[in-house]
Amino acid sequence: MLLTLLFKPLGFLKSLPSSHTFFGVFCWGLRLLYGEDRLRRFLEDYKSSPPVIFSSLLFREGGKLYFPKPASLGLKIDLRSLDNREFSAYRKYKKLKSLSFVSEEVLRDFLMGNAIDYEKLFQEEKSFFAKALVPHASINRLTSTTTGGELFFESIFATGEFCLLVKINRWEFEEKPEELLPAIYNLLPLGGNKSTGMGLFNVSLLKTPEWLSQYTEKAGDYFYSLSDFFYSQNIDLQESYYEVEVKRPAVENYFGRHGNLLWKKPMPLIKAGAVMKVRDSSGYYGKLKQISHNLYHYGYAFPLYLRGGKPC
Repeated sequence: MLLTLLFKPLGFLKSLPSSHTFFGVFCWGLRLLYGEDRLRRFLEDYKSSPPVIFSSLLFREGGKLYFPKPASLGLKIDLRSLDNREFSAYRKYKKLKSLSFVSEEVLRDFLMGNAIDYEKLFQEEKSFFAKALVPHASINRLTSTTTGGELFFESIFATGEFCLLVKINRWEFEEKPEELLPAIYNLLPLGGNKSTGMGLFNVSLLKTPEWLSQYTEKAGDYFYSLSDFFYSQNIDLQESYYEVEVKRPAVENYFGRHGNLLWKKPMPLIKAGAVMKVRDSSGYYGKLKQISHNLYHYGYAFPLYLRGGKPC
């Protein structure tokens, strides 16, 4: 089962959510609704195979979804074939490198192995979020006064609506996933600075595009990932296209802190948009990494399989 959730922001975000953010909020929702024992059983299920897989955020504008740009897109482009009337070929190539998201039409052509219309791709470039710096007064916690009028700044994000894809492989809860998933994400905020009202959304179900489901079925030797994920041995890195990002996420504290841990250890993850060569297609890609007795980090790929053979 493939579900699409639509998030309409009610305020600002501390950071843009990733697949592990959505997974973490879902787990806290399970603990709140069902208790810690039921949450532990859900996490144990991942040792055999992931019962639920989460994508990273997909922006939505004008009724169209926008997906992370495939990492291999444009790597084999013939710079001499680009139109030089407005920009040099090199400048257009740099513009392609700076793109972060592509439209549904471009992604479908990519997955099918069709030729990409780069001129049209440049015209579809959009900005889906804005980043700003917010000033705060420095507080002396001993005297509860400002420290000589000093200020510090933190980043916040403003976004339009975006979507989350959730693939249900196994479901063992009484409520239907169409009911439980929106309920949890309407109840709990995403990301940091929850106490100041950030990360709140109005969440509802959205009809999943019909074309997406066919690409979630295993086929071919390459897949494109909609989520950040950990490396696993059934992937051939030498024949893959990807970027690695080292993350050090904060430890969530909806119900109190995990001992003295405020931050998880730095972890390298392969970024969403990676195009990976498959060594063994019998299992899943990535893993749920156990950091301590009761602390985990989600890192499964959300694969869409290429039908056109080796990526262009």
